[in-house]
Amino acid sequence: MKSFDWKRIWKSGGLVCLTALLLLAAVPRAEASGVREIPLGYNDELTGIKAEMKDGALYVPLRETSNKIHLAVSGTNEKIVLTGSKHRITIVPGAQEAISGGQTAPLKTYVSAGRTMIPASLLKSAFHFGVAYDAGVPVVRITSGKQKLSLQDFVLQNRGTEDGGRGKTEDKPQQQKPVPTKPIYLTFDDGPTAHTGELLDILDKYGARGTFFMLGPNIASYPNAVKRLVQSGNAAGLHGMTHVKSKFYASPASALKEMEQDNAALRSAAGIDTTLIRTPYGSKPYFTEAYRNKMMSAGFHLWDWNVDSEDWKYKTDHNKVIRSVLQQIETVEKQGTVPIVLMHDQPATLKVLPEVLKTLKAEGFTFEVIDGQTTPVNFWHDKR
Repeated sequence: MKSFDWKRIWKSGGLVCLTALLLLAAVPRAEASGVREIPLGYNDELTGIKAEMKDGALYVPLRETSNKIHLAVSGTNEKIVLTGSKHRITIVPGAQEAISGGQTAPLKTYVSAGRTMIPASLLKSAFHFGVAYDAGVPVVRITSGKQKLSLQDFVLQNRGTEDGGRGKTEDKPQQQKPVPTKPIYLTFDDGPTAHTGELLDILDKYGARGTFFMLGPNIASYPNAVKRLVQSGNAAGLHGMTHVKSKFYASPASALKEMEQDNAALRSAAGIDTTLIRTPYGSKPYFTEAYRNKMMSAGFHLWDWNVDSEDWKYKTDHNKVIRSVLQQIETVEKQGTVPIVLMHDQPATLKVLPEVLKTLKAEGFTFEVIDGQTTPVNFWHDKR
């Protein structure tokens, strides 16, 4: 489903691009112009609420849907205020407008059976809910990140009930198109630290896993954190010993020595070795072919990233980090590339990670870990 990207136009509580607001939420369409009712699900529940397909766009009843997904509705019928945990929008149906932060932008709404209908894509782009549409059933599903079922499993679970029980299971097509997976790799550098336990708690809460590129001295200081992250299904990688450019990149031999020492620390703490490495500050420009040949001949695999959170740079501007990460992930995904996100094991990351995980999970991403069999992604395109 194609929707407008509110994340790009949201800034300081307002809308910076007035013309870029949800005119229509376009979806793959087989229907002609008109209105078609479609059952609406929320997480793993079929709600009984009816969404509508109108002129190729999906709409949901504002009040019923908001009540179900825990958005607060206030104001009057002329000015309806929709409030989430972080954002607020005033919808003016009569003017076909939405207001935020004192700024106004167009928003297409209409009334159906006494219900004010709003584009389903508003919930995704402004409030970070997932919105999925399966035309084969059909069904619309909104997710908050707490769902347990994939869209395919959700459809199968509710087969025969999505039309209110009027149909029979055997009358419906038995083969469903597979739901594509959306893998993503979260990576965390410079740990472990005194905050690794909290970071792992957040990952556990959202059913996520990550790959930790760790420094040898820190591994020695926090061995229990290393044991826990390995035992809980996260992956361990190496980041060297010093994180000092002049020392690590003194020669190919010095770089290899640091990674071997780092691996020894990992072995001592958790009883495992790894072939995954990430060099300090990334592999370009210093990790030239001579370095790579030395390292790869020892069996290591080099990893960089394609999404830089810059959480190390904006340690107090958490919203900036969240917006940047989500925008970069969207860009990388549209290019057909699996996102590899660089974050750091530090207190500032704890402030942004829950919102990032909630949004990504709602959008259907699966959190994968890197292993020695995964084709390496690095700035040199060296796949050894």
